[in-house]
Amino acid sequence: MAKANTHGSIPRIDFAGIDPAAGARGGSWSTVRAAAMDALREHGCFEAVMDGLIAPELSAAVLGPGGAVESLLSLPVSTKARNTSEKPYRGYVGSIPGLPYESLAIVDPLSPDAVRAFAELMWPDTGGNASFCASMHAYAEKVAVLEAVVRRMVLESVGATAEYIEKNARATSFKLRLTEYVAPGTAYGRVGLPAHRDTSFLAVLTQNDIDGVEVECARGDGGWARPALAPGSFLILAGDTFKVLTNGQVFNPLHRVVMTGDKTRYSSILFSSPNDDVIVRAIDEAVDADHPAAYKPFEYGEYVVSCYKPENLRHTKKLEAFAAVRVDG
Repeated sequence: MAKANTHGSIPRIDFAGIDPAAGARGGSWSTVRAAAMDALREHGCFEAVMDGLIAPELSAAVLGPGGAVESLLSLPVSTKARNTSEKPYRGYVGSIPGLPYESLAIVDPLSPDAVRAFAELMWPDTGGNASFCASMHAYAEKVAVLEAVVRRMVLESVGATAEYIEKNARATSFKLRLTEYVAPGTAYGRVGLPAHRDTSFLAVLTQNDIDGVEVECARGDGGWARPALAPGSFLILAGDTFKVLTNGQVFNPLHRVVMTGDKTRYSSILFSSPNDDVIVRAIDEAVDADHPAAYKPFEYGEYVVSCYKPENLRHTKKLEAFAAVRVDG
């Protein structure tokens, strides 16, 4: 394919001064919360800068040359294929004709035992890769700090109570996807991952020094943005279930990966999602006479299964097809 028209842009928000552990929310919190919510309303995404969250040494150990992600993706396909799950998109994805894309999933990466079990599956002869386990668990914990901050900011912005926010946190699951996009060796773009929307609350993406993600910004009216992520920054993407919780206030953008050049791209994406048995519905404070619920309640696990049925995979508006409230006349 030819180079995409990437004239669009997305906001870059500095989280300096935000202390996730602070009990009191000061002026910085309110200012950054407003900026984050504005960005998610308009684009469904933004670049977050949180200097110092991840030490350069840890970032290099995970996404640098020879780091944990590259070591994992360099394993034989027969080994990576051991990463299986009965549930959609929670295991190895790769060997897809025409796509230079491979990805594995660590479910519950905030649990040291879950990370260790994954590593023992990949490196059974050595009883697991100790350095991989240490790096990936520490990295996931750090990224989860930012995810929790953004999720709290959004829920506060739409009027959720402190009780609801804590309940939401207890019913949230995490998945870490570690991905490789092989370089096409050309200046012309090659699709590494087709355009899609996430089913999650949020996705927090980090990468090596190779860009590739493109986002359809301004709710689809602003062209494709190709953010050049600075070291120490994160790409925040909102998914379908956050759109439902906020009754459409948060947008769920289409995004894709387009590769150019001669360097392989490695990325790490932390997804936050409802537990499978959670009923997803708009929070009460986001619904009123002027803003009736836009989506019917649904069980999250059932929705994910529907999204990954072969006949639905290429549908770009799965949420609307599955749960939109239709008004006759």
